[in-house]
Amino acid sequence: MTEERKAQLKQLRQRLANLSESEKQALAARGMIVTVQGRTLSLHNTILVYLQANGNAPTVVGGYHQWKLAGRQVKKGKHGYIIWFPLGNKDDNGDLVESPERFFSTTVFDITQTEERKEIAKQNGNTIYASQEAHLQANLEGNA
Repeated sequence: MTEERKAQLKQLRQRLANLSESEKQALAARGMIVTVQGRTLSLHNTILVYLQANGNAPTVVGGYHQWKLAGRQVKKGKHGYIIWFPLGNKDDNGDLVESPERFFSTTVFDITQTEERKEIAKQNGNTIYASQEAHLQANLEGNA
């Protein structure tokens, strides 16, 4: 973990710890946030996302690879929200069967920070998406 990431986590923990119950309730009253897989974020992670949202209203979040699997691409230059996830034994539904042993941080992105990945061509057995087209064109022109 980078020093910058450690500092961000420390700042978030302090902000969360310093919130009064009424401030937590006000953040929670904005509404729960769901993941791209349809699960609701925990109250704790919902509050964390709202603390980082700078007045935006996140609704559906997912990790970088989760958005790719859902047919979307995180827009270039977008910064996500740090949340914590538990590590422990899970049942067949993916739910924890015991209290979590540890927590780790990850980054999630709101759907507004993504765009649809439109398939535009196949090249050498690989699918080329519209979000990749400008990058590929620039590379082709640079190699010409």
